[in-house]
Amino acid sequence: MLGKVSSKHLVWGAVALCATLLSGCATSRYDGKHAPDPSKAIIMGAIGESFPMMQPHGLVVEIDQQGAPGTAIRLTTLGNEDDQPSPSVLGHYFMYEVPPGEYEYTQWHYVYYAGKSMPRPVPAVFSVKAGETLYIGDLRADALRFCLSNVNNAEDTVQALKRKYPMLKDRNIVNLTPKSGFAPWPSSDATDFGKGLCKI
Repeated sequence: MLGKVSSKHLVWGAVALCATLLSGCATSRYDGKHAPDPSKAIIMGAIGESFPMMQPHGLVVEIDQQGAPGTAIRLTTLGNEDDQPSPSVLGHYFMYEVPPGEYEYTQWHYVYYAGKSMPRPVPAVFSVKAGETLYIGDLRADALRFCLSNVNNAEDTVQALKRKYPMLKDRNIVNLTPKSGFAPWPSSDATDFGKGLCKI
């Protein structure tokens, strides 16, 4: 990871992580080292930002549980392990234990850009039930288009998650991307290049 991220970016990533922890409202990641809570669901996937010929800009994606104000899953590329072999992609595979209910991708942004995610015409919402183990997609963004997508890469990512978290090896993992995935979602920094936002 050090080859991809400068010391300045590491400091800012640590600051952002500390701010999140101090706020007390972010859900902690599940490492699979203790038995899962049968009253909860396990959700998993990947997050990554591409930055050809640049430094990472610090992708942040928030997922909120509907009807539970003040709670959020905050996915960040800075300040976390780097599972991506490409020198121009920073990101990791993640896993969380969450209460059953409905969850919504509410916003995303880059730490090093002022833009914020644009309002979605249709909310990106998915539901989970107690005892389920769910792949919710690969979140991908780049700082050329300023667009975030959630795509189905289950064939590769689920196998990578099983290698990272051995407790997943014998679990039935359901691909939820038909409901949790979404097409490119622009930030306010996006430009259309005459072809429409996120459609270069």
